[in-house]
Amino acid sequence: MTYADYIRAKTANHSPEPKKPDNSKKTILSLCDYSGIWSDPYREAGYNVIQIDLKHGDDCRLLTLEEVGSVYGLLSAPVCTAFSAAGARHWKKKEEEGDEQLIEGLSIVDATLRFVYLNKPKFWVLENPVGRLKHYIGHHKMTFQPCEFGGWCDNPAEDAYTKRTCLWGDFQEPEKKPVDPVDGSKMHRLYGGKSERTKEMRSMTPRGFARAFFTANQ
Repeated sequence: MTYADYIRAKTANHSPEPKKPDNSKKTILSLCDYSGIWSDPYREAGYNVIQIDLKHGDDCRLLTLEEVGSVYGLLSAPVCTAFSAAGARHWKKKEEEGDEQLIEGLSIVDATLRFVYLNKPKFWVLENPVGRLKHYIGHHKMTFQPCEFGGWCDNPAEDAYTKRTCLWGDFQEPEKKPVDPVDGSKMHRLYGGKSERTKEMRSMTPRGFARAFFTANQ
C-alpha cells in the first residue's frame, strides 16, 4: 500500500467538520455592559458586538440609528441603583425630592426600548434585580438565580450563589444546569458597600447564564 492509499483509507470514513456559520454580519447591541461577560459568547462566535457602557465613555441614549445599523440581538443591563428593592426604604423620600436617580435610570431603559421598537431585533432582553422597574415597563418574562446556570461554567462553583434577577423581552428561555447555592448571597456578603468597585462586582452577569442565554438565542 502506498502512502497515498494509506491516507485515503484513513480518511475515507471521516466526515469533514461542519462549516462554522458566518456571524460577522449579525450585530449584537449590548447596552450597559461594562464587563462584557454577557456579550462574550457572541463575540467568541464571531458576531459583530457593539458593547456600550458609560464607564467606557459611551452613552446608549445618544446612539443614533446610523451608528448602530441593523441589530440582530439586543442585550441590556441598566444600572439598578434606582430600581432595586434593596433601596426600597428610600423610595418615598427620593420621590418627594424629585428622584433624579430614578429619572436617570428610566431614561436608559427608555433608550433600550427605543432601539427595540426601531430596530426590531430577532431577540432582545433587559435584566434588572427584583424591584420597582415592573411598575414602569410591566411584569417580567422570567426570573433566575445564578446557581440555576452554574453547570454551564468551566468551574461550576463560580456561580454557586443566589441573586434573584428579572428578565424582560422577547427571547428563548435558556436551559438550566443547576448547582447547589453553597455560597448563598455571595454578592451582598462580599461586595456590599457603595464604592464603584463593589457596584461593578454586584452587577456582573453570571458567566453560566451568559453561556446558556447565548446557546438558546443565536
